[in-house]
Parts: sequence; C-alpha cells; structure tokens
Amino acid sequence: MKEKKKIKSGYFDIFLLTIAYIVTVAAAFFANGIHKDGSIEIGSVSSKKYVAAATTENVRETEKLREAAMEAVGPVYITDNDVMPRILDEITVYLDSADKLRSAYAMDRNVEEMPEYTELLSNENITLTQAELKTLFALSGNAFSDFRTSLTELATEVLGSGVSDVDETLKGVKEELYLSSMDNSLVGVGYDIIAGAIECNVFVDEEATNEAKQKAAQAVQPVLIQKNQKIVDENEVITEEAYYALEACGFIKPEGEGTNILPLGGKALLITFIFIGILLYFLNFNTRKILSGNEGLLLFTLYILLIISAFAANSTGYVFIPLLGILIVITLLISTGIAMIFTQVAAAIIVIVSGGEVESFLYFIAAGNIMVLMTCATKVRGKALFNGFVASVAAGLTVVGIDALNGRMPDMSMVIDFLIALGITYIYVVIAVGSMPVWEAVFGIVSDLRLSELVNPNQRLIKRLMLEAPGTYHHSLIVANLAETAAYDIGANPTLARVGAYYHDIGKLENPQYFTENIDGKSPHDLLDPFTSARVIKQHVLDGVALGKKHKLPSVILDIIYEHHGTGVIKYFYYQAKNSKKYTREIKEEDFRYPCDRPKSKEAAIIMIADTTEAAVKSLKSNGNDEKLEKMEEFVRSIIEEKIKDGQLTDSGLTIKDLETICSSIVGILKGMYHTRIAYPDDDKEEK
Repeated sequence: MKEKKKIKSGYFDIFLLTIAYIVTVAAAFFANGIHKDGSIEIGSVSSKKYVAAATTENVRETEKLREAAMEAVGPVYITDNDVMPRILDEITVYLDSADKLRSAYAMDRNVEEMPEYTELLSNENITLTQAELKTLFALSGNAFSDFRTSLTELATEVLGSGVSDVDETLKGVKEELYLSSMDNSLVGVGYDIIAGAIECNVFVDEEATNEAKQKAAQAVQPVLIQKNQKIVDENEVITEEAYYALEACGFIKPEGEGTNILPLGGKALLITFIFIGILLYFLNFNTRKILSGNEGLLLFTLYILLIISAFAANSTGYVFIPLLGILIVITLLISTGIAMIFTQVAAAIIVIVSGGEVESFLYFIAAGNIMVLMTCATKVRGKALFNGFVASVAAGLTVVGIDALNGRMPDMSMVIDFLIALGITYIYVVIAVGSMPVWEAVFGIVSDLRLSELVNPNQRLIKRLMLEAPGTYHHSLIVANLAETAAYDIGANPTLARVGAYYHDIGKLENPQYFTENIDGKSPHDLLDPFTSARVIKQHVLDGVALGKKHKLPSVILDIIYEHHGTGVIKYFYYQAKNSKKYTREIKEEDFRYPCDRPKSKEAAIIMIADTTEAAVKSLKSNGNDEKLEKMEEFVRSIIEEKIKDGQLTDSGLTIKDLETICSSIVGILKGMYHTRIAYPDDDKEEK
C-alpha cells in the first residue's frame, strides 16, 4: 500500500512542478510588461515622461565604448629568433666567398673575366653588379675586413631592433650607411648585400592582438541606466542617445522587429533552465524520500504565494516579499536542505518575475541563508521568535550593506532602510511561527517543534507508559538514546528518531503483562500455546497504531509504530512451536511474522535495530551471559546482518556506510551502559 502511495506522490510532485513552471512563466510575462510606443522617433517630441523601471544596461552605448577601446589597441608583435642567425650566417658566407675571390682576382686582374667571378659568387638572394664586384675586389685585405665588420654590425643592429617592414628598414639601412665612415664607393655594395639578405623577423601575433583587444573591451564598464532614472521628459526632444536608451529599457521596439520578445524569451529560457535543474534534482534524489506527497503540496503552495507577492513587487520593494517568512515554514516542516535549495531558486525567480535587480538577489541569498540556519537551531517556539529576531537584524544589515555597495553615504535614509527591513522581516517571522499549527493541520506534516513537545513527560501516553508499563517506558528511553545518536551520526532526523522511539511500543499498554520487561514473576505465556502468544505479541503494533490515532499522533510517528518490527519473525514462539512434538501439522514461518510493513524511512529502520539490540542485550545481561557480550561490536553487527538477510532494511534508504555508522553509535552507548561484561548464547535455544 505504501509503495503505491510513494509512486503516486512522485507523479504528483512532477505535476505540481509543471503547474509551478506555468504559473512562473505567466507571472514573468505579465509582470513589468514591455510598453510600446510607435510614435517615438529620433528628433520627435516626447508625449510623456519616461523613467527606467529597473536598472538596465545600455547595450548600444556600451558596445560603442568597447569598439573604441579595441581600436585603440595596437598590434602585438612576436619575434622569430631563428631569422637573425640565419641572415647573419648568409651574409658571413657570402663575404667569405667574396674574400676568396677577391684574392684570386687580385692575382690576375682579368677584367674581361669578371662575369666568371660573378657566377662563382652567385647567391639566390644577394646579387652584385660587375661594377660593385670590382669595387669590392679592389679592396685591400684590411679594408675588406673593416667593410665586413661594419656590414655585419649594421645587419646585427637592424635585425636586433626587429624587422616588421623590409622597405622601411632598408630606408634606415641606407641612411646609416651614408652616415657611417664607410667609403661612398662601398655604400651601394653594402646596401645591396644587406637588402638581398634581409627579411622580416618580427610578425603580428594575431591571437595575442585579439586577446589584447578583448581585454580592453572587457575592461570597459557597462553603461547602465539606473532604476528610476529619467530618460526623457515630457515635451522634450528625443535625441539619438535618448532613443536608444528607451529601446534598451523596452519602451520601443528594436529596429526591424514586429514585437520585442527578446526580454520575454530570456525570462522564459532562464525559468526553464531553473525548473529543469529542479526536476533533475528530484528525479535523482526522490528515491531517498526527499519529499512526501504532503510536503510537495506544501512546498507548491508556499511557492505560489511567493510568486504572487513577487508579481506585485514593483509597487512595494523586495523587502516586502515574504520569502524569509516562507523559509521558516519550509525549514520547520520539511527540512533545512530543502529550505537552502528553495532560497537559491526563489532568489533567482524573484529577480526574473519582479524585474528586480541583483540587489534583491543578494538580499535574499544572504538574509535567506541566515534565516534558514537560525530557524534550524530552533527547538522550542519561544526560541523561534528570538532566533527570528536575530535573523531580522541580519536582514536589516544586509540592506545597509547593499546600500553601501551602491556607493551611498551613511545617512538617515540608510537607518530607515535598516528599520524597515528589520520590522517587515520580523512581522513575517511572527506570522510564520504563529501559523505553524495551521500548516501542520492542513498538510499533515509535523515539525521538530511539535515533535519536541511530544516527549514532554506530561503527555498522556508517556505518562501512561511510566505508570502502567514502567519496563516498557525504561526500554523506550534507552532505545530513544540509541536511535537519536545513530540518526544524528548518519544525518537522519534525530528528533524524529527520539520521539518515534518513545512511542514505538505504546501498543503494549493494552496488555503490558505479556511483555518481558513488564513481567515480575511467572510469565503468562506459560499458560498459552506459541500461536496465541505470537498473536498477542503481534497485536501490540496494531494496538499502538490505534492508540496513536486516538491521541492524534503525527503520521510519521504512526508509521514508525507500524514499521518498527517490519515483517520480522517472532523467533522465540516460532522455534517453540517448531520444536514441540505435539504439533503434527507444518509450522509455517509466516504465521509468526508481524503483519506490518518494512521500514520506509531511515528513522524507522534505526529504531528497529536499536529496539532489537537493546532487548537482546538486556536479556543476555539478565541471564549473566558475559562471555559473548564482551564482543559487543560483533554482537550488534550480527543483529544488523540478520535484519539485512531477512530483507527488513531493503526499503529504508540506509546504505552500507550508514549501517556501519549505526553499529558504531549503538556499540559506543551500550558499552557505556553495560561496560564489557556481557555475554550472549551461541545456540537458538539459549538465545530465546
């Protein structure tokens, strides 16, 4: 029956999520609608005063500034370090060859054979005329050496300075040669040698240049049209600047568009992505029972309330949106984790729906997280109001911080903002805390505050346990300590575990004398057959649920009462019947199983383990079995393994790591209670 409910709850949550998505998109479309005025043109006279409804970027002006910044960035060059050695080597080799030919030419002085020398000195880049060769060959050894040195130094200097434009560089080379001490007859020779060999060794780095331009563009701050800033006054001529500001604020259609749907499309896209994220979250984690059906319905109701308030935010202000009060209800009735997630999602949705600014997002993130954490620390209703006041002060200070962030100087208006935020927030705190019983009654969800009230000794059922079944009461106290510690250690709800443990055996109030912890003397089971005894034992679960409903216990406590034995076997009477020779018919294990459900929550499973462990340890202690119980950890682990093998923990959501932690928690407490002088029998007969 509960499995079907869980499946329906999952589909129901998706249905609610879909409705919430539709409502959110509709609210975003109709809130702060984009007003059109087709009569607005550059040079025309404005028919009314236009004021920006929200802080908006003037994209066109921003882009102009960014383009100017990019144009101001010059090219970024990169040097090819391989070019210079290669060119110098080419010049050196050429001059070496020229020096050798110069010596040969000096010996024969055969002017007619000059072409032959020209051919011998051939170079694909450097070419000298015959007249230049004669001038070069006519040099003495020392003169040639000086020429060579000067030319090499000049080439080194030119290349070292970087060559990005060969023509421009050669102009400078020619000037340097004329200004040097070199003989005028050699200037042309030197120029032709360098001109033939020289090439660019500095190049424009397109990637680095583009990167520099992008950095310059990014450094430009967006041109903002501030909220409530006047764009153009009535009867004022609309300038080009004012026209594009009106376009940026959505008062006119961008050129060439029939309808300006871009802002609406952007809102829809953002809302869609947010809700896809929420859907994926629940699809991934809903199997761990993140939300019950009632919790999902409560969350949906609170969300719709939030959307309605955000829709009207333009006429009030973001501090009047009751998100902080809603977070108190979510934290107390659902969970801190869901409240934290709701804070982030709601802060973004509010900005989109109400057309707000980043300030409202910052406010709800900062103040909302503080409100959730302060509420999480609340254990009694009186403290909820105090913690809420602390969070309200934090909300006021958050508004002051936002004012300072916007460059406002401290003044009386800042104090007024602080007091307004504090006052409005605390009003929502009082409303939220005061309305908790209403939320609990309407949606059937119990808060930790309500759970804490249930363990008051003056509660009627607790008082009855103390007076009518003191053994069961003492047993419940110990199970509560074990369960609470284990739940805390694995991240489950320790308050629910403790309260559930207090009430898990209230069904024994109907027949307390039939349960070991309340028996003083001869057991009434000695007069009953195993089948009847098993029925009496099993009945305490059903009686517990009936008593719980009669006293209006929360459904989560009723679930724990119903599930704390699961479908386990009452082994004592099962083995008693099986080993008896007076029963000729087949003894079925099913006849001795509890007619209940296996634990569907971590807390119910923890109570099952703690209940079984405490009863077994107490039994062994009373029987003086110290030897086996000295190995406490092995004993507790064997009980958990038995539950696993019997399938009792399958639906609980507990992991292997959780079970290891539960084992360690229980062992630690039991060792403190019973020290280490505990034993447990090996065979089933002694165990019973």
